[in-house]
This record gives sequence, structure tokens and C-alpha cells, in this order.
Amino acid sequence: MKKHLHKIAWVEPGSIAEELGLEPGDAIEEINGNEIEDIFDYQYYVEDEYLDVLILTKDGEECVLEIEKDEDEDLGITFESSLMDEYHSCCNKCMFCFIDQMPPGMRDTLYFKDDDSRLSFLQGNYITLTNMRDKDIERVIKYHLSPINISVHTTNPELRCKMLHNRFAGDVLDKIGRFYEAGIRMNSQVVLCQGLNDEESVEAVVSGKIRLNAEIYKKSLSKVIFAPINSYMKELEAWEAKMNINRTQDGDEGENKGGKDDKGNQENSDTPRKHTRKSLFGDKSNLGRWQDRVYQAALRRASP
Repeated sequence: MKKHLHKIAWVEPGSIAEELGLEPGDAIEEINGNEIEDIFDYQYYVEDEYLDVLILTKDGEECVLEIEKDEDEDLGITFESSLMDEYHSCCNKCMFCFIDQMPPGMRDTLYFKDDDSRLSFLQGNYITLTNMRDKDIERVIKYHLSPINISVHTTNPELRCKMLHNRFAGDVLDKIGRFYEAGIRMNSQVVLCQGLNDEESVEAVVSGKIRLNAEIYKKSLSKVIFAPINSYMKELEAWEAKMNINRTQDGDEGENKGGKDDKGNQENSDTPRKHTRKSLFGDKSNLGRWQDRVYQAALRRASP
């Protein structure tokens, strides 16, 4: 297994590192026999009063430095990467992904999809938990990285897999449960997509009608986002076709109760009206009414 090498970019004058002869280009491999994966490992292990630090010099030689210091004394090192590791990227293909909808020609960093629990703690980014292994979850618990921000979207496993285009997305409640039991504070967000997660899914998220204490959802649902319209229409239509859902022109489920078509002819009340992008989303007032219904429903369900 390849070791993590953390190259030194700068050594503080008068620091322990300078006294020991460390220079930019040298790299730290281990502290007290523990491999250093990122900045959280480094800050955790460097707090000890007695350190055995495994160094790989810029000349390619390994050596162990024995250090005795005060418990809260820093070594005086700045590394090439502030996180001391690569960012974890997103492995989903969400039907409402905002980054996928960005125009071309902007700076490269705007197109990077991070899904990193460490950045959630450090910078407030929202994560989906889909790329987190048991080891990653245990590290959050070990270092008590709290709060973390989670993009829940829905607690329906099948629907979440569909919305995120990831077959591993359905176990979000198990991971949230582990954080909850460990005392990790969580903030959650839901991107609402009309016809997908604006009814039962919102109720489950807001009311907490699952295995965990409902208070975690009432207190943690910090953000509700209404998804851009055009980004997921094809997926929505395919999903509704699969689930045999028909929608009337105003977006409500059920059968068409009859009326006149565009030419003034009476329509058959037994024939469901085919929904189109225009009929479902074309009128801003209809979209506004839908948003208001969802907000009011969320408030009612969150009330004791």
C-alpha cells in the first residue's frame, strides 16, 4: 500500500522544525507509528508531548526525528496542500445537478464536484454521503467533525437512487443514524423536484417518520431548494412513465375531469391529459403556488 507523503512547503523561523533541520521539500510519513492521511490526522497526533516523526528527506533518505515538546506546541510546518490530501469528488449524476448546468468557459474550479465530509466541516459544503466508506464515517466520529451538512433530498431509498443516479444512494438513513448516535450535529438540505420528492419524501424528511428521533430533522432541515425546471424533465417523464403516473394540466395527480381542448372541442373525461413542459411548469404563477404548497406542508408537518 502506497504511503501518504506530505511535502513541506515552508518552515517557520525559530520553530521546532527549523531546529531539527527540516526544509521545504522534505516530507512527513508517520507520527508515532501512525500514517498521516490528512490535516486532521496530523493535528491529532502532533498534540502529543513525545513524538517519533518519520521523515523522507528531499534527497530520498528516511529518518526518524525524536521530539519532546509542550503538549500544545506546534512544529512550525506549512504543507503544500492545506488539506494534506486530495479532495473527494462526487460520484453521483444527480438529475438536478447545478454544476452540470453551468455555462462553459468559466474557471476550472467551478466545475469540480466535491463530495468531501472534511470540506463539509471546514467550509460548510453539502455532501450526499454516497462515497463514504465505513472508515470515512468512523473518522468523522473519531474527530467529531460537527456539524456536517448533508444533501438528503429524500429518505425513500429507491427514489434517492433514482434522483442521484447512484445505486448506492439508498442507505443514507443508516449513515445518518450512525452520526446521530455519535452526537454529530447535522444540517440537511432538500432539492425539491415537482412530481418526484415534493410529497411523501418531504414529509418523511421534515416530520422524521423514520427510525430516528424526529427532532433531528425538524432542527436540521436548514435549506430547501427548488430545482431548475429544464434539468430533469426527461428523467421526470421517464420516472412517471415507469410508475404509471398521469398528471393533469395544473400538475395534480389523477384523471382529467374533462374540458375543452385547444380547438374548443370537448375532451373525454376518461382520457388523462398528457403533461408537457409547458403545462407542468410554463406558468410562473403555477410554480409559485406549488412552492407555497410545499412550504406550508413542511411547516404543518414540522409542527408538534
